[in-house]
Amino acid sequence: MKKTRFTIFLLILFVTSNNHPLNAQHKNDFEARLFNIGFGGIVGGFGAVINKKPNEKTGKIFLKGFYQGALGGYLLFESKRLVGKFGKTGNYNYVWPSKLVNFAGVSIIENAAGNRNFWERWHINFGFNRLEFHTKDKFKLSYRIMPFSFGNTIYGFTQGKLDINTSLKIGSFVFATDKINNSKGFEGVTFANTILYQSDNTILNKIDIISHEIIHVYQYESFSGFNPFLDKPISKFIINDNWTEKYVKIFYTDFNYLVKGILIIAQEYENSFFEKEARYYTE
Repeated sequence: MKKTRFTIFLLILFVTSNNHPLNAQHKNDFEARLFNIGFGGIVGGFGAVINKKPNEKTGKIFLKGFYQGALGGYLLFESKRLVGKFGKTGNYNYVWPSKLVNFAGVSIIENAAGNRNFWERWHINFGFNRLEFHTKDKFKLSYRIMPFSFGNTIYGFTQGKLDINTSLKIGSFVFATDKINNSKGFEGVTFANTILYQSDNTILNKIDIISHEIIHVYQYESFSGFNPFLDKPISKFIINDNWTEKYVKIFYTDFNYLVKGILIIAQEYENSFFEKEARYYTE
């Protein structure tokens, strides 16, 4: 647990730092690339140490996790750049490729943090639906539900009308609503990986909003690299193995929702890292 708390502390410093490149007035993709690589490396390296086997050396495992996580972080950067191209051109053909690149990066970071080889498990999410591809030993396909994402999708249905066309184009549930409090200039909002946008906007404005919110979705997804950190601590509190086995077959607990929430609380949201990064790639 001490390693987990220390890593959370590092993440808070890393994301809330006033010196990261996304605070710069002028875009610098080289520095932004390094930022994402560093994020993936930190998550992968410390997660690998938390999940190391008793006979494994800490330094060697950290380096393996760091390098793998850094590779995943680079893919996160490239996926966000593709979203930026969508925002500038309005061409939805950029979105699904960006989503596939993003989930390749997130999968690699998760594998690194779980002390697995980078190719052992892949996944892709559509809203609260998580589809996993297991490639170690024998190929296996599995489907699980993410409960926090599911709850936020239900909330989306209470706030607006499902935009089926846009949802299919970007691979996330998107709702048109007139309930967003845009007194602070917000015309879109993301809950977990569910997007709501103000329904009385022009098509051009809608693309601006959606591209911005997709970055927030990718931020939520990227923090799933933190989930393997909790595997060992949670296993100590498991009492009924039969219940647990049934639960994990149906659900994948997206603790990344809580991690992102903690980081948001640590900042003033309008000037937070999350908003600055979304503006960096889409403005």
